[in-house]
Amino acid sequence: MGLALDGIKIMNMCWTGPGAFCTEMLSDLGADVIRISDVHPETHGALTMMVFSDYPGLRNCRTFGVNLKTEAGRAVYNDLAKNADVVMEGFRPGVVKRLGIDYDTIKEINPRIVYASLSGYGQDGPYRDIVGHELNYLAISGFLDLTGPKGGMPAIPGAVVADWFGGTSAAVGILAALMARERTGEGQLLDVSITDAITEVTSMQTNPYLYKRGTVPKRGETIWNGMYPWYNVYETKDRKHITIATFEPKFFANLCRLLGCEEFVPHQFDEGEKRDEIFKFFGEKFKTRTRDEWAALLMYADTCFAPVLGIDEVEFDPQLIARRMILESDHPTAGRLKQIGSMHKLSDSPVEVRNWATGFGQHTNEILREIGYNDSRISELREIGAVG
Repeated sequence: MGLALDGIKIMNMCWTGPGAFCTEMLSDLGADVIRISDVHPETHGALTMMVFSDYPGLRNCRTFGVNLKTEAGRAVYNDLAKNADVVMEGFRPGVVKRLGIDYDTIKEINPRIVYASLSGYGQDGPYRDIVGHELNYLAISGFLDLTGPKGGMPAIPGAVVADWFGGTSAAVGILAALMARERTGEGQLLDVSITDAITEVTSMQTNPYLYKRGTVPKRGETIWNGMYPWYNVYETKDRKHITIATFEPKFFANLCRLLGCEEFVPHQFDEGEKRDEIFKFFGEKFKTRTRDEWAALLMYADTCFAPVLGIDEVEFDPQLIARRMILESDHPTAGRLKQIGSMHKLSDSPVEVRNWATGFGQHTNEILREIGYNDSRISELREIGAVG
């Protein structure tokens, strides 16, 4: 059996963020992702150049350069779209219509197209035209206000969160639209908002408030962000850190037994002085051993424990290695390198990392030949700057 998405062709015009996360997932699963860029990529700045040239999120993709501001370039783009299953774009709302490559236009030449528009705030609403990035979307969603210590400033997360969930939302939506097409024979428009995606992530904290209109969730004051000593982060003797997440009473009881504080077992959900007492005890106790010593004692003791690993330690974690989340392969210019693997584990159509990210327009000629252009016409298009 081949890869799960063999035969699915995706035209991707999202240069960073959620589009890259989305196409990483879909290309890992076997989709033929063609990353569309301008013929003059240097005009998009150093960040875009870096993302295109050597970014693991763009692995397994092919790259194609086209000038959409020329009539010939738009004609080439339309020819590509005739043979595509999915178009993804990450422009500000309205830009694709001005370029003449919006959903309604592409649907006329390919009624089966699934057209995904990814943006910060969505294609409608009062914020649709406002520029933004990851941190802004976290702020609007309420996510940022829940992140950080009690009484302190909101903390910037240590990894990209909103863009990742935006990309995941796009991937799920695209797959759903492709499944719907199997029944109807027609594609559809997918409107993906990064802010929508990250707002849904906060639902475990937000929904109880919306239902009951009770206490507003705050940093360090809910179960999931530090309210209780049994769901928290602690410093160890060697100034590293460990995590405890003993939500279920049996796991909390196991932890208390191992720490020699079984008197706390009936008071897991207490507040006030007893909770402060448990906090104090845990804080002092965990400083009596190193992180790795605690790991040796608690990791397999049925206590919902894990050490906090540094990024430089993740690649050596035996669980991640066993799950093929750390992959090693030959880079075309840099030798043998490691990268993060795929979270998708399919029994009969396993994910493959077929190639690293490639430079701008590296596959333009190859792709043009696939849709019927001969070498003479390709040369003409290059000469007039329509493709690159």
